[in-house]
Amino acid sequence: MSRYLILITVMLFTGCTIVPDSIDVPEGTQLVSYSKAVTSGASAQGQKARWGGMIVGVENKPNKTLIELAHFPLNHYGKPSTNGETSGRFKVQIDGFVDPIVFEEGRSATFLGSITAPTAGMVGEQPYIYPTIIAEDYYMWKKQEVYDVNTYFFNYHTGWYSPFYRFNGPWMYPHFNRTRVIRYQNAPSKAKLPSTNNRPSNNNSEPRGKSPSTNKRQ
Repeated sequence: MSRYLILITVMLFTGCTIVPDSIDVPEGTQLVSYSKAVTSGASAQGQKARWGGMIVGVENKPNKTLIELAHFPLNHYGKPSTNGETSGRFKVQIDGFVDPIVFEEGRSATFLGSITAPTAGMVGEQPYIYPTIIAEDYYMWKKQEVYDVNTYFFNYHTGWYSPFYRFNGPWMYPHFNRTRVIRYQNAPSKAKLPSTNNRPSNNNSEPRGKSPSTNKRQ
């Protein structure tokens, strides 16, 4: 227990955050925020950005794939905070074909790349200009389901509640606490992006080959 306390203390004092390796950047790297890209126009093109959100759809074109996301701010882990309201939409361009089954609608993802010219499109029947980035790498966040269960009546071996729950409700045992159980669903988490050799020179892409499951401190 003392080792965990020491580790937490060190992290708090050093100010380090743990970001998935595939979307991590060297210390001191300037990242353009979504809101700044919207207001800066062409001056933001070519600069590096790390945006995330909830996948709305995938469009496969002859030579590229466009992924549409509802933008949400990122927390200190680089994960989109989807509990609030979205600040808009954006698109991610991937040169070449990527199987859309990986980019399942409703999943949270964070993309690292370079800002390119906006993409014109439609949201419903309304014209919309999407801020767009050319992807260098990305991280798909695992689906999760959260349950609150009573520790007295829940059998972790069988996964069933006690049949006497309705006769002996938790109000009769105030000293038993409820606990939160998080279950992660199995789903595709990564697809190899096409080679970056043919991408525009303003992509500023970095060598790939890092595993998204490996974390390091930023």
